[in-house]
Amino acid sequence: MRLILVIATLALTGCPTTNPDTQGTGTASTDPADMSKLGTQIDKSDQRIAASIAVASENADKSPAVVRAELGVAAAYLPKADAQAVDYVRNRVARNNPEEYKRAEEAGRKLLAVIETNWNKAEQDAAKNKAALDNANKQIAALKVEIEQVRTEGVRNAFAVAAGICFLASLAMALLGQYMRSVAALVIGGAIGGLPFVFNSPYFVPAVGFLAVVGLLLVWLRFRKTATCPQPIDGPEEKSPNP
Repeated sequence: MRLILVIATLALTGCPTTNPDTQGTGTASTDPADMSKLGTQIDKSDQRIAASIAVASENADKSPAVVRAELGVAAAYLPKADAQAVDYVRNRVARNNPEEYKRAEEAGRKLLAVIETNWNKAEQDAAKNKAALDNANKQIAALKVEIEQVRTEGVRNAFAVAAGICFLASLAMALLGQYMRSVAALVIGGAIGGLPFVFNSPYFVPAVGFLAVVGLLLVWLRFRKTATCPQPIDGPEEKSPNP
């Protein structure tokens, strides 16, 4: 049972590469908390199997019924053996060779040691990968903040250039004596320069509305002035005296 679970876990965690990443194994892994929980469950299962087998061995000469009952409990924690494995054990029983039993026990102890080593390695890799992933997530978050700062700064610079153009236009119109237009350009430039600072605030929509109103007002004043501008009145045509 433990061997199957370990093999499945190693398949999920992936085998370490020849040159492992010092910041992680470079492979996907399960959460260390899940690995710990799974390890606890496996240990609990192993202990119950071992205890049932130990009690069955104690009662081998005393109570065959206890032996059958405890072996049944132990079997409940194990997968069903395939036919090939059952035939192998039956043949071993038929040969009844003590040396073969010793070799089988030694192979079992070696396999258990390998499983324990691989399991501990898998837990270490999972912990290392989690630390590397947490570090990568922190770096990604920092990069996102930096990108957002660069984007915001770029937008502010663009609006600052537009506001500067409005201020230069205001100065030029003031020098030409067009004071109303100069004041209007100055107000618009100030509003444009302040837009990036209120972009993500509740004042953004009112600021855009203010600019729109000011623009419409200037257009209306322009057309109104054109419409009300008095046209020159032509006087009666003077006749030239006859020669």
